Amino acid sequence: MTMRLSNIVCGLQLESREDWATKSKQGQRTVRFRVLALPLGSFCILVAFSSWAAPIGINSALPLSKAEIVVREQLEIKRSSDRVAGENRDVERLESRTVIGYAPSSKLALFGMIPIVHARRNTGDVSDSESGLGDAVLFARYEVFRSDRPGRTFRIAPFVGVRVPTGRDGKTGDGSVDVFGGVIATLASTKWVLDSQVRYDFNREANRFERGNSAGLVVSFQYRLSPTVINQDTKGFVFGVLEVSANHHRRNRMAGASDPNSGGFQLYITPGLQYATRRWIVDLGVKVPVVNNLNGTALEPDYAVLTSIRINF
Repeated sequence: MTMRLSNIVCGLQLESREDWATKSKQGQRTVRFRVLALPLGSFCILVAFSSWAAPIGINSALPLSKAEIVVREQLEIKRSSDRVAGENRDVERLESRTVIGYAPSSKLALFGMIPIVHARRNTGDVSDSESGLGDAVLFARYEVFRSDRPGRTFRIAPFVGVRVPTGRDGKTGDGSVDVFGGVIATLASTKWVLDSQVRYDFNREANRFERGNSAGLVVSFQYRLSPTVINQDTKGFVFGVLEVSANHHRRNRMAGASDPNSGGFQLYITPGLQYATRRWIVDLGVKVPVVNNLNGTALEPDYAVLTSIRINF
């Protein structure tokens, strides 16, 4: 009988009914190890398989391995349109985000994100566009709670970060140094993963403009569609993803005065698909607004398409 070392380690990390077995070969030292009564796939997925699934629109509380580096390239195409005072308004925004994460320890993970933005606006017969570097983001995530059970794990990880003005003021960036923070909770099983995030953004003033603070809640559910049976030869997985996000934005301020045509409440759903292997993940999702309760004549979003690839090193 042969077993991979990682499988033995998985078994030793979980509490379950177990039997003892010995393995010996002529001329070799006898090795004594524990064999769990659970099926192989059901207790090793927690470490080697379930953590592959990840939300599309937010982070996860599942940790990176120590000294591990993850790189994610995400592309978002967003369209908004409406009609005000007899004129059509239409905005298309394409944003490419490069995210690099590094784990100096098994609990702490550090991330940096650099966006490149292209936006086109049409108001009646007037059109304009801008392209360039957006505002960069730096943040840290730290695991404060962990509970492991056979075939299941639960993690809680607060995070805090800063958005710095690397974009062009009023074009591809706001010009202000903004801070944000929140907490992520992840419950992962051998079949599905549930992530939830609460976040608050504190936005500051720059060039007499201050974007309104915002609060958001996101819940992401990932369910393994294929394969239905997992063994040591399994190479990858297909997950169905469903995310629900709620955001409340306060009104913007210009020269100290509140903008009545900004801010409000929005509710989105994002169905998607994800293919995950041991080292990389690709996903695709469509973000659709369900509730657009915006103030005044604030532009309402139509949809957003998100796709990304993540690679672990």
